[in-house]
Amino acid sequence: MSGEIRSRLERLRRSGELHGAGQAGTKSLQPRQGFLFPGEEEEHDLGVGRCYLRELKIPLGQSHGRGRLAEALHCRGEALSLLDKTRDWHGFQAAGALFLDTETTGLSGGTGTWVFLIGLGWFENDSFILRQYFLRHPVEERAMLTHFTNTASRFDTLVTFNGRAFDLPLIQSRQVLAGLARCTEPKRHLDLLYCSRRLWKERLPSCSLRSLEESILGLKRYGDIPGEEIPAVYFNYLRRGETARLKQVFQHNVLDILSMVTLLVRVIRAAAGEAVEHPADFYSLGKLHLEAGETERAARCFAQSMQCGDERLAQAALQQMAAIHKKQGRWQEATKLWHELIRRRPYDLSPYVELAKYYEHQAKEYEAALESATQALSRARQRRGPASGELSLPALQHRLTRLRRKLGQ
Repeated sequence: MSGEIRSRLERLRRSGELHGAGQAGTKSLQPRQGFLFPGEEEEHDLGVGRCYLRELKIPLGQSHGRGRLAEALHCRGEALSLLDKTRDWHGFQAAGALFLDTETTGLSGGTGTWVFLIGLGWFENDSFILRQYFLRHPVEERAMLTHFTNTASRFDTLVTFNGRAFDLPLIQSRQVLAGLARCTEPKRHLDLLYCSRRLWKERLPSCSLRSLEESILGLKRYGDIPGEEIPAVYFNYLRRGETARLKQVFQHNVLDILSMVTLLVRVIRAAAGEAVEHPADFYSLGKLHLEAGETERAARCFAQSMQCGDERLAQAALQQMAAIHKKQGRWQEATKLWHELIRRRPYDLSPYVELAKYYEHQAKEYEAALESATQALSRARQRRGPASGELSLPALQHRLTRLRRKLGQ
């Protein structure tokens, strides 16, 4: 092994990049006053090491985008049941929830990824408390996670953005590797990314937090550090002690947590039908009500979504409404909508097939059924790409043959 490689491996060991926190070196770190944020930072000796944290107290009247933090206190969770059926959200209140966001050394997760900054937020009296745990050195990981775990255990509800897939599993992995007796397991976990996609994916090209901030919250970040640069900033701090850009990472984390608070307000209001800002959102809301078995509400939402000016979405709403009428036996309304769909998109096979089934099995008008089935088969032969199920060529041909047999042809 060359001297250069040995030197590089030694640097990696000292920084903690080569081994986990338990092997990264055990030299005790001395307290540093005014390390990053004078007057806001604290250091706690937990017996298993020192833990560094920063704490802010933010007034509830503070605005973030078009909303204020205090608005979250007036939201109730019943509408969340429409978005997330994995938990019972009745009785949910933001006042008792813990907001969490992490900054890590990688975006892929896994045991080789460290959580070096854990941001927490919660409502307390007349303020919003925002606490940030920072891993000054890998040797402090156990102490940091211990303090975090004790704090998180006070809350039964966790609110994150992509936390189900990333933040929480990664924290739990680090807790296991650090030898903690218990992992953080909230009774309820609300992932705002999952909720946002169900509400706004029909009109937004992206449901990333940055996109939602600009489109839903009315917030534009300036001078924010890109997420993909954050791991390198932390490693530069470990290697060289550079802290200038590290402060940007802390501010990035603060903004993420504040955005989750005001986004929670928008999510709950939109799910309750109180703050639907775009007709396209009614389509998503209609699908949610349809999943919940609330067909009348779904139909009203689909009718409103047809006003969005988006022909693709309007046709999708027509198809959903026709399916509702069919399920409820409102055949006159359903056939009217199927004919309207044919007028709007004559090469879509579905309405032809639906009409053929209606005329054959409900109205017993075999001539009309044969005409619809013939049109469907003709369109199918002209379209590109294969179709499956009842829209496939063999299925359409079989339907046509059966109808001709019934007509004695």
